[in-house]
Amino acid sequence: MLKKSGVLFLAALMVGCAGIEDTTNLVQQGDWTAVGERDGVRGLPSRSMSDLQALAAKAGVDAVNVAEYEQGYNEGVDRYCDVNNAYEIGLSGMQYLGVCANMENGVRFELEWQRGFEDFQSADQTF
Repeated sequence: MLKKSGVLFLAALMVGCAGIEDTTNLVQQGDWTAVGERDGVRGLPSRSMSDLQALAAKAGVDAVNVAEYEQGYNEGVDRYCDVNNAYEIGLSGMQYLGVCANMENGVRFELEWQRGFEDFQSADQTF
């Protein structure tokens, strides 16, 4: 199982690096809706204005479109917070950062995620 954890870590690292590059490309294209959607669908907290400005500066862009980012983020979070996905998200080992807490099914989402995450942890302990 140790090999499995190493492979999962390596895969997550590669996806994370690709995600940073893809996000920079989206910012350069001015597609703030897609940037927000990517953050939301990954269950990440919404970026602050200073984070968005830093992202724009890194990409060599002057303007941030907060309204488009928020629209995309809300769409992404709505998809992420679907209770039908919660168990699988937990089972994949992904951390839950509380982005669904204030939604109608937020408590149910967290319970299903927790059930999946516990199964992930117990599967990782078996040799």
